[in-house]
Amino acid sequence: MKVTRHAHPNLRRMRAVGVSLGAFAAVGLGVPPLLRWESESRSAAQELRSERTRAEQQIARATAIRDSATMRGRQLIALGPLLLEGDSPSSAAATLAGLVSGAAAKSNVRIGSLQLAVDSAGPSVFLRVSVRGDLTGDVRGLSAMLAALERGPALLSVQELSISQPDVSAPSDHVETLQSQFVVEGLMLDARRVGRK
Repeated sequence: MKVTRHAHPNLRRMRAVGVSLGAFAAVGLGVPPLLRWESESRSAAQELRSERTRAEQQIARATAIRDSATMRGRQLIALGPLLLEGDSPSSAAATLAGLVSGAAAKSNVRIGSLQLAVDSAGPSVFLRVSVRGDLTGDVRGLSAMLAALERGPALLSVQELSISQPDVSAPSDHVETLQSQFVVEGLMLDARRVGRK
């Protein structure tokens, strides 16, 4: 007959408790670092998503800026033929004076004097060039001159216009003579400032 030895029940329990405590200790020591790692991984992933979102926004802004610059370049090219020609502000003012004088001559009005001015204050690459003058003529001639300036080769604006009739007592069968003071303005591209922008 064979004799079986049974371990003492308390010893078995103690071993089970020891193994359980060991497992809990291993799990207890391993879980907090695992939880920390998971939390750090989630934070890092969130930070990467935020960086990606910022990068996508910057790319979208860069695309919008590029598209805007392209559009502005096209607008500037389209505006080119409407600007006053001249290598310098004084030559552009002379061009404007020539346009005003030519329109007056074609319209049978007489120019008295012209004063040229250039507004170069401010940072713009466009300079305002103006001509202040006075003229004498009839209403048809004055209207024709204004129409010629409006249809002319350059984009011009009449900034000031005053009209008076010097001889109010003239007989009705005479052609009415008018005197006018005006300021006509146009734009020129200042090539010296283009490179500085």
